Amino acid sequence: MSFPRLKIGLYAFLVMAVFVLASYRLFRRNTSAGPTKEQVLIGTMVQGLNSAHYQPEKLDDTFSNRVFDLSLKRDDYRKTFLLASDIQSLGKYRNDIDDEVKTGRRDFFDLSTQLMTQRVKEMQILYREILAKPFDFTIAETFQTDFEKATWPADKAAQHELWRKMLKFETLSRVSEMMDAQEKAKTAKPSVATAAPAAANAKAPTAPEPVRTPAQMEAEARKRVLKTYDDQFEELLEVSANDQLASYANVIANTYDPHTDYFAPKAKEDFDYQLTGRFEGIGAQLREKDNLIYIEDILPGSASARQGELKKGDAILRVAQGAAEPVSIEGWRITKAVTLIKGKKGSEVRLTVRKADGTTKVVPIIRDVVINSEAYARSAAITDKNQKFGYLDLRTFYADFNNDGSPNSSQDVKKELAKMTQEGVKGVILDLRYNGGGSLNDAVDMGGLFIDSGPIVQIRDAAAAPLCWRTRTPRCNTVGPW
Repeated sequence: MSFPRLKIGLYAFLVMAVFVLASYRLFRRNTSAGPTKEQVLIGTMVQGLNSAHYQPEKLDDTFSNRVFDLSLKRDDYRKTFLLASDIQSLGKYRNDIDDEVKTGRRDFFDLSTQLMTQRVKEMQILYREILAKPFDFTIAETFQTDFEKATWPADKAAQHELWRKMLKFETLSRVSEMMDAQEKAKTAKPSVATAAPAAANAKAPTAPEPVRTPAQMEAEARKRVLKTYDDQFEELLEVSANDQLASYANVIANTYDPHTDYFAPKAKEDFDYQLTGRFEGIGAQLREKDNLIYIEDILPGSASARQGELKKGDAILRVAQGAAEPVSIEGWRITKAVTLIKGKKGSEVRLTVRKADGTTKVVPIIRDVVINSEAYARSAAITDKNQKFGYLDLRTFYADFNNDGSPNSSQDVKKELAKMTQEGVKGVILDLRYNGGGSLNDAVDMGGLFIDSGPIVQIRDAAAAPLCWRTRTPRCNTVGPW
């Protein structure tokens, strides 16, 4: 469970405001034009980490090398975009990243971003060109699927060959799957529904997959591979400058340890929602189809449900903030569109939607707090062989992190246990299979509901203070650090 990730991740945001002024003064000494947003962000984050992290990093060449290697791994882990010459060009910054962080320069970040953007555009043209022609599976070839052992292509010709083999391998894998499915369909016994529907209103059986020749399978497989890569590259080409900066900041944070993350504002909102089950918006689930964003569902009790005019299947064409000029979101991705649709409680958003009958309507909605009750503790009594047991599902150790009245998992679990006790259960199954972590304090408090006394977890801070037992009432162990 990712308790350290939560603690350090949230703390990094708290220290951000504290160190902005210090960062400004630091970079002001190095440039007469004043610090850029990128300089302030990276500098602030590093200062915050070196002040709050359990094991602060020394900004030296060793640190620089680790950032360099992790950055390349994140940008091009399959070694298919960058050329060996690109790696050589970037290599001159291998020992300079620590100095760039200290002085506010961004040469390595700028060059790596520029190269990746250029190569992504080139590879989009390349994979479409390769997938436009059939593959010859009668030729024996090899392809390195372990990318840790792969090397960056020496030149454009080697890169073309690498992509050809990679796409051929992925197409062949899909052909193999289709052949297995077709062979299985031949030997499968017909179901009762297929043989004779039980009633006139019985659901019609699904039509069997058409019998294809190997050549037809190869053509169909190439189409599927093309669709997969088109979707992936659409996202790659829509990455904004802010997203690129956030990714680089996250590389630096992960260099301290794998559980230390930088959250951009949107990522932090998503993280808070996962841990609290609450956010401010209209309360509608969205989906993408044919370059439009549709209403997939309306959350019960939400602002959209109370307003009543927004329906499942409506396509959102434009979004306006109150009486402001509407913005067209046709062709947008959901992640970008929600930045306009979500907003503060009490604010108005006007959605221009196309209804199922083709008519267009402006739907005004006053945003409110949206609560996902499924994220909270739930219980049920189960009777088996005349014995009654309790089942308690807890997906995260949620808490009121933002002091906005959100529930706490420890208090909710306490209520559910009391309810099941009144129902006379003999025991309780606490299901934590899908629990990814959350509030350490709530986890400790919850342990106290099952354990009368004794330590639950041990913690130690960056100042090497004595090791502390965490119980329902935290106290320090007099033995000292281990």
